[in-house]
Amino acid sequence: MTDDRDPSATPRRAFLAGTVGTGLIGTTAAAVGDENGRGKGEGKRNRGGRKGRADGSETGPPTAHDLTMDDGHRLRVWERTTAADPAEAVIFVHGMTYGALSMFEPPVAEGFGWLPYAATQGQATFAPDMRGYGDTELPPEYDEPPEANGPPLSFEREALDILELTRWLREDRGFDRIHYVGLSGGTWRGRAVYELGDPDYATVTLAGGSFDTLEVGADPEGPAYLTQERSEFIDRWNAELPEGADRDYWIGGEEYTADEVQAAVWEAIYETNQAIGDGEASETPREGGETADEETIIAPLVVQESEYHPRQIDDPTLVIRASSDGIISRAGALNLYDAVGAIDHRKRYVEIGGGTHFVFLERKRRELFDAVRRFQTRY
Repeated sequence: MTDDRDPSATPRRAFLAGTVGTGLIGTTAAAVGDENGRGKGEGKRNRGGRKGRADGSETGPPTAHDLTMDDGHRLRVWERTTAADPAEAVIFVHGMTYGALSMFEPPVAEGFGWLPYAATQGQATFAPDMRGYGDTELPPEYDEPPEANGPPLSFEREALDILELTRWLREDRGFDRIHYVGLSGGTWRGRAVYELGDPDYATVTLAGGSFDTLEVGADPEGPAYLTQERSEFIDRWNAELPEGADRDYWIGGEEYTADEVQAAVWEAIYETNQAIGDGEASETPREGGETADEETIIAPLVVQESEYHPRQIDDPTLVIRASSDGIISRAGALNLYDAVGAIDHRKRYVEIGGGTHFVFLERKRRELFDAVRRFQTRY
């Protein structure tokens, strides 16, 4: 299998021991395409190129790969690699609401996110937009009202896609050594990967995940998806800050304001296939029948078809949590650490003080990145 990407093409936007029944059918360039090359709903929702960053700098997006899964679904995978001959790769898997670039390389400033950090460490980084997220092809159910269908997404199907991405990295790209970094919902996806296959990762990082304290998984009977407005995204993030905290310093540190960071992250969320509408603010129904003129995205729902117990993860594992995470409790994170199947001297629990569930986008992000990198270099 070869990668047919044209190195000169401009992406439309300006993270295996067995194949477990999947097969990569093809890769295509991520150049600006015509309507015939887009998935269902993509022409309607895609927003085009990246805008300038908060510090006024300009940089190109990561390389985009379109991988076709065994069922014909197109998966967008972003690659950020700067080393001439990287010895290892990292798969970065995002959480349950937002796609890869918004979480791992939002347009805040040059080198701001986790992908460019890891790339400067000599690693080849790969961050998939899971089905229903980012610039990956949307499920056809998302072209209908949410109540018309049950959720088309499942952890099992997502795990099969990640296993196929792992196989592609090994067999087509030649990486023997691959790390897994799962963020929030990506920790549940990682558990499903180990339930369904034997990925043999060099290390596994479970960041912002828990076990046996948080109900996860959508109702199979529906709706197919939820929606989220821009203000809901901002409010959700701000609500995690400790009472009396300086919002600008807590989120942006000494370099940025909180508004600059959050606006850039939202831009990276909204400038994708998840956006509802034609680029203008959407008329979003609210309780009582009124509507809100506000940018709105699809918030995917994922069905959990099995428990996917952490004991299946037997490779070296780091469980890491931010101390002010308002979604993942310390008890839940410690439960996850205890339940991971790796033997004691091959797993570790770490907390980052002064961060929320969005710590990877806040002033303490470098401390998080450094802790993960130190763990990866131990094995």
